[in-house]
This record gives sequence, structure tokens and C-alpha cells, in this order.
Amino acid sequence: MEEYYMMWLSRVMLYHDQKAFALLGRFGSAEAIFHAETAELRHAIGNASRLADYVLKQRKADLLDEWIVELEEKGICFYSYFHPQYPELLKQIYRPPLGIYVKGELPDDAIDKVGIIGARNCSSYGASVAYRITKDLGNTNVIVVSGMARGIDAVAHRGTIDGRGKTIAVLGCGVDVCYPAENEALMQQIIQNGCVLSEYPPGVKALAHHFPSRNRIISGLCKIIVVIEAGRRSGTLITADLALESGREVFVLPGNVTSKLSEGTNNLIKQGCPIITESGDILFELGISYQEQEKEQFYEKVLSQMTPEQQEIYKNIAEDSPITAEEIARSIGKDIRDIQYVLSLLEISGHIQKLQQAGYIRK
Repeated sequence: MEEYYMMWLSRVMLYHDQKAFALLGRFGSAEAIFHAETAELRHAIGNASRLADYVLKQRKADLLDEWIVELEEKGICFYSYFHPQYPELLKQIYRPPLGIYVKGELPDDAIDKVGIIGARNCSSYGASVAYRITKDLGNTNVIVVSGMARGIDAVAHRGTIDGRGKTIAVLGCGVDVCYPAENEALMQQIIQNGCVLSEYPPGVKALAHHFPSRNRIISGLCKIIVVIEAGRRSGTLITADLALESGREVFVLPGNVTSKLSEGTNNLIKQGCPIITESGDILFELGISYQEQEKEQFYEKVLSQMTPEQQEIYKNIAEDSPITAEEIARSIGKDIRDIQYVLSLLEISGHIQKLQQAGYIRK
């Protein structure tokens, strides 16, 4: 029952988390706050404050019951700071939320989480790289966290889902509110392949001042934040700064020096943030490596996505020993032009990599 009282406390003190934690320290539990003597509670909050007036007016059993029923009807879970399901990394940030609302299934806390963030008005370059990286991460059981905004956020969620992975969307509104409205279908896919998460109660609309707070949760959930594209004054940089302040690693995709979408990311590189060019950079940082059985399963999955001609050529390419197009042509007895065409398709799809003056290897 204490969780329900924690849900009540988080709602009535939505923008006053630190004050709420102070009250919990004084009274011992949210239930004790709910039933405390009026004078004592008013004194603890501040005798002359409007917040005290508001909290006292909200101490109604029927209101609490109404909020509980609302969560049940909408299929929403609430996890307080003290609940076992509350993410441990999130507890480590400055001003952690008193509680979080979740629609869908919150992935196992032990699984590594990576935040992918970037510009809403992204370039085709940024979108294609974000998609390729997140699809790879989905294939390797890494949880991708983003904000479900237009642009890079939406691409990151889609890439992860297409890679059959789990993803978390952190919202600047209630988890029963879709913002932007155009992402309704995507939101349902995210719920089926992870969850949407927010510190804001059901029904709360997306407001401008919610998004900086939302960003601290994105960075707080993750071990690593990856910035794909960001202008000089992009809100994406707020998330990157919050991640750095929390001691998290921030990776950056380098961009065209003449593009305004790369001004923020290239400045982060100047400040010392490491560069990322592929998913392997992230996996290396996380210390993830495949066991042989997992490698074989991944290999079979990759082959199943190829045409017979692509499979024949791909099987001749190793992970660590480059091979040239000419060598492949001699090996399988086919025209070099046909080989080069298929190699270009495999390279574009991200399955292989061309090493300058050496040949091709698997990615």
C-alpha cells in the first residue's frame, strides 16, 4: 500500500522532489505524510506556502482511489524511488525523480542501456547512421533509450525495434499522451518492444519546461550517451551535459564541418568526447563480446537476410583477414564486375567494411 501513497506524494509534489524526500525523511513514509496532523505537515512544508495548502487539499482517500483505478484502467505501472524495479543508475543522478510511470515492460535493470539523442530536423546522413547503429544494438541485446521526438529519437527507436531489440522512450508528458501526435504508431511499437516512461502522471501534456527534466532521466538511465547530430544551441547538448555531470561517457558522431547540424557535435569532440563511427565502438566500451554460440546465431541471422548471391560472397569474407574482390572472383569463379556490385550492396547494408588497400572484412 505504501507504493500507492508514494504515487500520491509524487503527484501532489510533482515539481518539488527534494521537498518530498525531505518530508519522507521527517515522517518516515508517504502513508505517514498522508495521515499526518495538519499543523505538523503544514509546518514541515512551510506554514505560509501555497504548496502546503495544495498538499493538504489533496489528502483525500477517494482521490487516491481514483488515481489507482486510472493506472489500472490504462495499464500503467508506478515505481517509486524505493521500489525494487526502480533503475539503480537513475538513483545516482542529481535530483532523481520520486517515482516513474511505465507503460509496457521495463527491461531488466542488469541489461546495458545506451541513450541515442540528436537533432529533430536531422540530415539523411544522421538518420542513416542512427538507424544502422541502433539496429545493431538491438541485435546485441543492448537497450536503446531515447525521447521519441521527431528526427534522430524516432529513428533510434525504429532501428532498435527492427533489430528485434528492446527500447525505452522517456517522455516529457504522461505515458498515456503521445507527443508528437505523428508518432502514435511508433509509440505502440515501443510499448510492445519495451516501454514508455515518464515522471509525469497520466494526462499531463507536453510542456516546454518538461523537456530539460525529461533529458536528465534519459542520461540517468544509461551508461553511455551517443550524440548523433546537434546544432550549436541544440537541446540535445543539455542531455549530453547532464550525462557528463553524472559521470557517464558521451560518444559523438563526427559531422560535416560546414553543416549547422554538426556544430554542437563537433564542439563536443573538441572538448574531448570520444568519436563513434559504428556500433562496435559502443559494444567495446560496454565490454560486450560474443560467445561462440552467440556468434553462430548472429551469423545465421545475418545470412537469412541476404540473397543467395550475397550469401555466397559473404561466406568468403572473414572477420579479421581482408580479402579483395579479385580474390573472391577467383575463388567462386564469377565475373569481377558482378562481385564488385554485390560487395557494394553488402557494404551499404553495413555487413562488411572495406579497408583501404587491403580488401574487405566482416563488420
